Amino acid sequence: MKRTAKTGVAILSFAIRLIGPRGVCVLAAFLASIAGTQFSQRAFAMGTEEKGNKPLSEFNYTRWKGIVPIVNSHVRVYQVWINGNESLYYKGTTEQFNEALAAFAKVEVKNHVVVLRPGPVATQSFDKKPIPYNWELHVLSGIALSRATDDIEDLVWQKDPVLTVHIDDGIELKKIEIPEGVTLRSAPGQNEVANRNDEINRRIEEFVKQRSTQKK
Repeated sequence: MKRTAKTGVAILSFAIRLIGPRGVCVLAAFLASIAGTQFSQRAFAMGTEEKGNKPLSEFNYTRWKGIVPIVNSHVRVYQVWINGNESLYYKGTTEQFNEALAAFAKVEVKNHVVVLRPGPVATQSFDKKPIPYNWELHVLSGIALSRATDDIEDLVWQKDPVLTVHIDDGIELKKIEIPEGVTLRSAPGQNEVANRNDEINRRIEEFVKQRSTQKK
C-alpha cells in the first residue's frame, strides 16, 4: 500500500512538471467524464489558482488571439480556473483599465462585451482570504465551454471573453475611454454595499445609454 501511494505521488509530481497543474486537472476531468463512476463526481470540480501577477502560459489562451497581454497585465492580483471556467482579477487605475480595454477591443473574437457594475468588490481565494479588485476578465474553455452561449446578453456564460469593471474610488467612470467594436452593458453590484450606492448605479446606466446612442 505504501509503495502504491509513493508511486502515485511520484506520477502526479511528474505530470505537474510535464503539463502543469491546469493540464493535470484537464486530464483528470476528461478521465472522470468517461469513467461514469463515483470518481467522476469527485474529480469534476477540480481547479487551480494563482495569486499575484506571475505570467501565465500563452498556450492556455490560444483560442483568443491577442488576449495574452491582458491576461498577464502587471496589475493582475488573482486568477482562478475550475474546469475551464476562468476568472482573472485586476486592481488598477482608470488609465490602466483603459489600456486593458483598448487591448480587449482588438482580441480576435466575435463579441467584445464590457460590463459596468458598481463597486467596491472582492473575490475569495481557495483559503477564503478576500482579494479586492476592480475589473475582471472572464473566459470559458474546456468542460465549461459546453455551457457557453452566443447570446450577447448572457453575461455569465458568453462564449467570448467578457470584461467587467466595477466603478469605485479607483476607477473614474467619466474617464473611461470606450473603443470601437465594444458592446456595453450595465449590471447590478455583486454585494450589498455596491448595490446601496444608487448614485453610481444611475451614473452607470446613463453612461451606457449615452455611449450606446453615440455608436448609433
